[in-house]
Amino acid sequence: MRAVVLVLFSALAVAAVARPAAAEWFADAYLGAAITHQDDITFTTFNVERTQDANFRSSAVYGLRLGRWFDDLSWLGLAVDGSYFRATKDLQVFPLTALVMVRYGFLRDDEFKDGRLQPYAALGGGVFISNVDGTLGFLKASDTSVDIGLDTRVGVAYRFEGNWAAFLEYRFTHVSPSYDVKPFGGRTSADTTLNTSHFLLGLSYRF
Repeated sequence: MRAVVLVLFSALAVAAVARPAAAEWFADAYLGAAITHQDDITFTTFNVERTQDANFRSSAVYGLRLGRWFDDLSWLGLAVDGSYFRATKDLQVFPLTALVMVRYGFLRDDEFKDGRLQPYAALGGGVFISNVDGTLGFLKASDTSVDIGLDTRVGVAYRFEGNWAAFLEYRFTHVSPSYDVKPFGGRTSADTTLNTSHFLLGLSYRF
């Protein structure tokens, strides 16, 4: 978690130092598949620590991102991102993250001085709100957890016309929430880790 906090403070520092006269703003929308990797649920009952398979699965993922590339440092940008996916049928996850982004432009011309083809990467973190209502593994649960998580991405965008670009992106998110669960008729706290790979296709508008 220290790495996430450091990235967020770095983003604020960059925003304060790099004050361009203008910037290239962008608004992105994307969808794809989110695959939450298998992990255990850990909880304690009768003073005994127990584990169960969390039975994570794949789901659709949807998201929006707003940010800007700086004019003076056109390879550097900042963004905020909000998205939604399900780690299980009964477990919804809403990440809201801040990102530091870098890019490089290929196929430069008079119309696209930063390049038509733009590989990019992003690193950041933020708040992950996750809600379980039903079962977690084989445990009954109805609870919401708010946690700090990690968000990393690599992708490639192609400026196909005017202000529009299409992009492909791989994203990895990490967060470790806790929920109240009800094993054997009682109540206890259960911990797990959501490591999720996201495979995304999106559309970007630059302005």
